[in-house]
Amino acid sequence: MEEKPRCGRPPEMEECVRRERILEAACKVLQKHGYHGASMDKVAECSGMSKRTLYKMFPSKLELFQILIRERLFDVKPQVAPDAMTAEEELSTLLIDLACTILRPDRISLIRAIIAESSESGYVREIMAALEAGGEDNALEAWLQAYCRQQGYSNTNVRLWGKMLFGMTVGDFLLQALGCATQAPTCETIRHHTGVAVQIFLAGVQGIKPKG
Repeated sequence: MEEKPRCGRPPEMEECVRRERILEAACKVLQKHGYHGASMDKVAECSGMSKRTLYKMFPSKLELFQILIRERLFDVKPQVAPDAMTAEEELSTLLIDLACTILRPDRISLIRAIIAESSESGYVREIMAALEAGGEDNALEAWLQAYCRQQGYSNTNVRLWGKMLFGMTVGDFLLQALGCATQAPTCETIRHHTGVAVQIFLAGVQGIKPKG
């Protein structure tokens, strides 16, 4: 006997699916309207969710966009290639993976929207400052910390080293990708440039006197 279709309310959408849909809508709204022009109404309309659902998951517009920026830009976990044999190979593959993640088109679009808005919106500056002060996990700094311990380097400002190395590699690629008159770097360019930068960096580190 053929089973009759069931009537009644459709099954509830999983919370994680609702959350991801809202964040995706918030990303689109931010890129189109900027933070100042964005609203929970616009996010609700774009996501197909009710404002009540939005406020259940994100108590305020500020918290919604803070979570969006943290997860889409700051929650980056680059990996070292498992077959890396040397410190140079480990560091190179970590930076290449980090670059490939940050340079994804969706991330570049979000970064452009934030840059365009940050000079006019104090709220966006507050979001960025709060995230930086929060000390998100930094795989590059963690690798440098472990490397310095292994090599016996003392009085090392790992945060400064990390910023310098990031600027020599991923930061440079990011500027190229954001530049209107410049094409985004190719995978081959990223690999070559990163390899050279890592060689220069590690050669310079070897000139530091080890402790003991």
